Parts: sequence; C-alpha cells; structure tokens
Amino acid sequence: MKVRNASFFSRVLRSIFCAVLAVAFMLPACAVNAEENASPSASGKLRAIQTYELLDMLAEEHGKVILVNFFASFCGPCRQEIPELIQLRKEISPEDLVIIGVAIDQDIRDAEEFVRKMGMKGSYPVFFAQEDLVRSYRINAIPFNVIYNRQGRIEVSEAGYVPADDMKKFIMDLIRR
Repeated sequence: MKVRNASFFSRVLRSIFCAVLAVAFMLPACAVNAEENASPSASGKLRAIQTYELLDMLAEEHGKVILVNFFASFCGPCRQEIPELIQLRKEISPEDLVIIGVAIDQDIRDAEEFVRKMGMKGSYPVFFAQEDLVRSYRINAIPFNVIYNRQGRIEVSEAGYVPADDMKKFIMDLIRR
C-alpha cells in the first residue's frame, strides 16, 4: 500500500512540475504579446480591437475632437481619403484632434500590408476591427467616419469619402466650439 501511495504522489509531483514548466515557458511569450499590443502598428503588425477597447480609448481622449476612420485595403475611396487624413494629422495638433484608424478587412495581413503601403504607420494609431466593433458601429459601407465633439457626443457617423477641405473645415469648426 505504501508503494502505491508513493507512486501516486510521485505522479502528482511530476504533473505539478510539468505544469510549472509549461507556465514558465508561456510567460515570456505573453510578455512579447503584451509589448506588441501596447503600441499598435509599431512593429507593422496591427492589434485587433474590440468595441469596449475603442470606447476606453475614446474616454481617455475626452475633451478632444476624435475622428474614427474605418477603412479596408480593397476600398478605392479609402486610398484617396487616408493620405488626406495623414495630412490632417500633420496640420492639426494632437491636443485638439485624435485620429484613430480601424481596418475592417477579412484578413489582418491584407490590412497590415495596406497600412504599410499607405504610410499610415506613425501618423496615428491603426487597429484591426473585431467583428463586434463592425456591428456596434453599424458599418455598411466604407470609408466610414465617426466624428466625436469635445463633449464626447457623435457629430457624424456616416459612410462615404469626404473631400479634404470639407473634412478640415468641419473638424476645425468642432475644435473652435
């Protein structure tokens, strides 16, 4: 009977040891993923974002005008609008205007390649939309822009390309309010 218990405890100890080793090997991988998630687009990889995460970001930027631009790599008007948003980012202080890009492609690799080709990296944060985010904002066409005023209320939520001059005038009017 003692031999059987010794064998049982030996198996339990081996199982615990294996579990501890598995966790020890997983922790460095988790740390790397946390670093990648901390800075979207820093490594060329987009971080997937859910609705609650975007809402948390919006809350952190309360008091600023916020433009959330939903786009996709296959969208012709997006190719025209994004360079204009990059220019807008250069012209208007981040203290007044926050721009957030959200790719809604089916494949994150397509979105990452598009972000790289368009030169978006470093201009403003860009993320990859999870399914719930697309549903939450009722996106039915792209580009799709949602613009929040300084009080955090939505001023615009609509699909379609907006010419740069019209976009800038609208945003400047919100900033001056």
